[in-house]
Amino acid sequence: MRVEESARRIAALRRRLADLELDGLVGTAPENIRYLSGFSGSLAYLVISQDAAEILGDSRYWLQMEAEAPGFTLVRSGPSQGLWPLVARRVKALGLRRVGFESQHLTVDQHQRLMAALPGEIQLTATTGLVEGFRMLKSADEVELLRNVARIAGRAFDRVRPAIRPGLRERDVAFLLEQTFRELGADGPAFDTIVAAGERGALPHGRASDRVLERGDMVVVDFGASAGGYQSDSTRTIVVGEPTPEQRQVIDAVRRAQSESMALMKPGVPADAVDRRAREALAGDPDAFQHGLGHGIGLMVHERPFLSPSDQTPLQAGMVITNEPGIYRSGWGGVRLEEMVLVTETEPEVLTPASREVSVE
Repeated sequence: MRVEESARRIAALRRRLADLELDGLVGTAPENIRYLSGFSGSLAYLVISQDAAEILGDSRYWLQMEAEAPGFTLVRSGPSQGLWPLVARRVKALGLRRVGFESQHLTVDQHQRLMAALPGEIQLTATTGLVEGFRMLKSADEVELLRNVARIAGRAFDRVRPAIRPGLRERDVAFLLEQTFRELGADGPAFDTIVAAGERGALPHGRASDRVLERGDMVVVDFGASAGGYQSDSTRTIVVGEPTPEQRQVIDAVRRAQSESMALMKPGVPADAVDRRAREALAGDPDAFQHGLGHGIGLMVHERPFLSPSDQTPLQAGMVITNEPGIYRSGWGGVRLEEMVLVTETEPEVLTPASREVSVE
């Protein structure tokens, strides 16, 4: 990440801290640390105030921190020194009195240890979704990273798709996809690839099993790659052979629900309204999806906002959100179709290019 982008994000955070009357923030969530600083390692903490931006770490990551987080002052821990006492010392040294912490990430034990290391006059204040709120709007660089990882996943699916045939196991398909992600430049899968054939398609998150594909099976394939810290998420439903009229009917119904709801994915439209439109399109089917219609995606596979009945967040240009309606019939199977969608000032833009052809001969 460029230094100027990190500086812009820190400046926005400082304005928000001022609004909340907080002197600073202790950052602990890895995705938020990467978003603010650029550091991609597995352990670091941030202490950010109006005048300072510090990254705290042990010797395993000092060189990486210097390279990836040049906009932050590196505070090195001593030999066999825990990071929590170091965090407390930096909070005291910076003269902070009312300090936010990321309550959705910090464990009770970590909170207690930090409290014990701080003098009583310093107040720790829980914050929720503070940095995550900024992460909802993607920069131009982030959109390009998401395009790239969606492109990798789509190319991998299109390469593996012709090899899907009777006799393969679900886990064989998943392995081929994940192997191809890496061959095409991804760091690996964004999550455990879902391959659910036949009656197992009724499991929205059915992990790939030893179930053998048979001719006539409808197969739900939910896949995503990870590259440059960013994730992709797509779902295709295919049929091994020629679809039956019932299979075709259900696939077409889900596709209509997706198309109608996607047309609403424009600035100013509340997230729950998009979810509601998809449910209205499938209102006559008792097996229509019960999960949320979609979710933001970026440094994490699932992040804000959520297309669900409980999220009224107004959509804004720059958000990247999945749209994934489905129908799941116990004992018969299921259909889910999923795209990553960039909200723009004009029309929603689909970022996921994988083939939408249903039949696999």
